[in-house]
Amino acid sequence: MTSWDDLACPRCGAPFSRRNSSVDSRERDELVCEPCARRHPLIDGVADLGGGADASPAAHEPLQRALERLRAGTPFKAALEGLLLELDEPSAERVMLLLREGRGAWHPELAARGGKLLLLANAFSGAAVPLAAAGFAVTVLDVSLARAAFGEHRNRALASGTRSLACAGAPRLPFGDRSFDVVVQEGGLPGEANAFSHDLAECRRVAKDELVLIADNRLGYKRSAGRRGVFHVPSPAVWLRDALAPRHGERTLAGYRALLARDGFAKPRAFALYPHSREFAHVVALDEPWPKLSIGPKERRNRVKIVADRAGLFPLFTPSYALFAARAAGARPRVERWLEALAARIPEHRGAPPPRVEQWVATRGNTIVWLCSASTDERDRDDRRGHWCVHVPLSPQQREQIERHHATITAFARRFPSVPVPEPLFQGELEGVFLACERRLPGLTAPQLTGDHRAAARLFSQTAEHLARLVVSPAAPLERAGFDALIGAKCELVSRFAAVESTRRAIAELARELERELLGVPLPRVYYHADLRSKHVQVDSSGGVLGFLDWGSSEPEGLPYFDLLHLIAHERKQEAGLGAAEAWRLVSEPASLRPHEREALELYAERLSLAPEIPRAIARLYPVLVGAMAEKNWDYSRPRWVHRQFGL
Repeated sequence: MTSWDDLACPRCGAPFSRRNSSVDSRERDELVCEPCARRHPLIDGVADLGGGADASPAAHEPLQRALERLRAGTPFKAALEGLLLELDEPSAERVMLLLREGRGAWHPELAARGGKLLLLANAFSGAAVPLAAAGFAVTVLDVSLARAAFGEHRNRALASGTRSLACAGAPRLPFGDRSFDVVVQEGGLPGEANAFSHDLAECRRVAKDELVLIADNRLGYKRSAGRRGVFHVPSPAVWLRDALAPRHGERTLAGYRALLARDGFAKPRAFALYPHSREFAHVVALDEPWPKLSIGPKERRNRVKIVADRAGLFPLFTPSYALFAARAAGARPRVERWLEALAARIPEHRGAPPPRVEQWVATRGNTIVWLCSASTDERDRDDRRGHWCVHVPLSPQQREQIERHHATITAFARRFPSVPVPEPLFQGELEGVFLACERRLPGLTAPQLTGDHRAAARLFSQTAEHLARLVVSPAAPLERAGFDALIGAKCELVSRFAAVESTRRAIAELARELERELLGVPLPRVYYHADLRSKHVQVDSSGGVLGFLDWGSSEPEGLPYFDLLHLIAHERKQEAGLGAAEAWRLVSEPASLRPHEREALELYAERLSLAPEIPRAIARLYPVLVGAMAEKNWDYSRPRWVHRQFGL
């Protein structure tokens, strides 16, 4: 049972007593403040200390219907998918950004090994999930009772031990002094940037050891638009207006530091969440040289960005910050302890200093990726010790995918030794966290060379040769059971979540057509990556393949041809900024293929002796195969995704 013993009245600070009372002939628990003579019911497992209405009126009714389904026993995943379908598209996009567990990708910079943590945030915030998994007893405080109730259902499903509260309108937080080992204020400055009525002094009052502030920069040069991958860069006039008179009380880095370094807290350590706190791909140190901002070959063409970075202006103008303040200066963050423990578990590295994190990546798939290198001058030699890629999952679904990836690259050394993949080094629990470590491959990810057709020709031809070696079952006439497993099941999965009747009809018709065309046709089975995009291929400067990454979505037996087609389609999409449907149609028509693309596909088909029907069928089935990979591996279905992406 959730404990409420540590709560105090937000108006007078007196401790609550807990009672059971009868309301409308129903029994309910409530918290009572005797001095104020106020009663606060426990609703949906949430302590309602005066929560306000939902901040988004357009989302209020769909949210209430979702709560009704949850109270009736609907599993959280299904209730969430129903809510997203009811919301308009912009609202659904904002909710999905809030839900990302990647919002908590900064948490290994905390020093605390565990304890009680207060998260002051929108209760939908996915940061609660990795914080709970990291060993904290998390309390989420929101101003909206409805959001807090929905967040509580999410917590029960994904973040055991987390509790939610709703409180608005009171300047005092409903806790005693130093009640929490860590306090996290996620949405900027309280009292100015959101509906919380307390000020930052209240955060310091209830924080025993550490205080974290996630906030936007007053001088930031871009902002998230609230939709994945969409950012606004203001005109100079708008930027100047917002810098002089910030609408939500944003401060500069110096301003935030001055606010935090009070009441016994030391100067906070600062990190940039780049490109913006709502959706960030990098955690970048601003006080130390590592982890640094990654600037690849294509970005080096942006002369303004390069000059600004070399002039040291990034800390001044970066869009947002994560600031870590502590009462005891010099406490070691978790990341250092984890890397030290990992170094002790990898035989070749024992006795050497732990490596440093060169780049800290927060993936869209809700995983932390640390790209590490040796912390001594040995990093400049051929010795690859300490050159690691470390994966830390931030959600239960991502742990499954990391385990699948690690098992796959471990098996490849025996099954497909000529196909280059990272060398696995460790997987398991360390210091209370699950992580996996592999040898970091040299070179670049293929998107750094996008647009270089000579490099693309080499990339595609070498990929064709490597993928052709992944045959797990030689060609044999496709029978009914094989069709159902390889094609029918994927059509059924995508149709189940399509949410658009015309899409369901199109998938059903396509399945019938392919059944007529493919039954009896010789078909080999291959080890199936299922999500081979250019960012999953490590290359040298000329496009030569050094290794294939991220096998977390792979299947031990799948259809041939798709992985190469998907890589080519994604490169087209990246190069020209195309939508998924445009890229699919380009690579589906032989006349639209470039010579080097056509040659790679023909080379692959030749190596596997594919019947002509197979490439044509895979090209037509392409949206279903992409959608099936997504629906199998996402933690929840995105609304109308296949229809919106492919117009199917």
